[in-house]
Amino acid sequence: MVRDRPRWVIFAGAGAALLLVAYLLLPADAPGPTAAVRAGERSRKAGPPPSPLPVIDFARIANPAPAPGLGTRDLFDFAAPPPPPMPSPVPETPEEIAAREAPPPVTVPTPTPLPPLNVKYIGAVERRGVKVAMLMTDRGEILTGQVGEMVGNRFRIVKIGIESVDVQQVGSEQVQRIPLKGN
Repeated sequence: MVRDRPRWVIFAGAGAALLLVAYLLLPADAPGPTAAVRAGERSRKAGPPPSPLPVIDFARIANPAPAPGLGTRDLFDFAAPPPPPMPSPVPETPEEIAAREAPPPVTVPTPTPLPPLNVKYIGAVERRGVKVAMLMTDRGEILTGQVGEMVGNRFRIVKIGIESVDVQQVGSEQVQRIPLKGN
């Protein structure tokens, strides 16, 4: 039993053969259909056609570039001039010798700043002339106290203001200001 081949196979083979013949017969630089479409688009746009490809200057390749002159520059060309020679020594007076041998003045070191306190000022309450500050530790403990009182066995309240409180750590003479915290 012989089967007939479908007709579409015959047409596909003929189309492929036609494309192969066209490819072999047309020159490589012939404009294709895309070039014609682009030319039509250019004519619709009111602009000049693009310039042709630039020409490569082969004469430039024949002449080698000049040597860059690497390593010929003096690195110390812009250095400052040497200092003038030292003048001959002049004999010193006894006052100059005493001033030169005097000990340097004693400087008192500045106290090192304390690390930030681990408390927050959350507000103050005033009743009948007595003002009480409320502080919250990083553990969530609420500490309350008046001016001059010891709070939490670590801090002494020095001054209570509207937006801040001045606190002194036990064992230190430095006073730190803690601003009012919003939330």
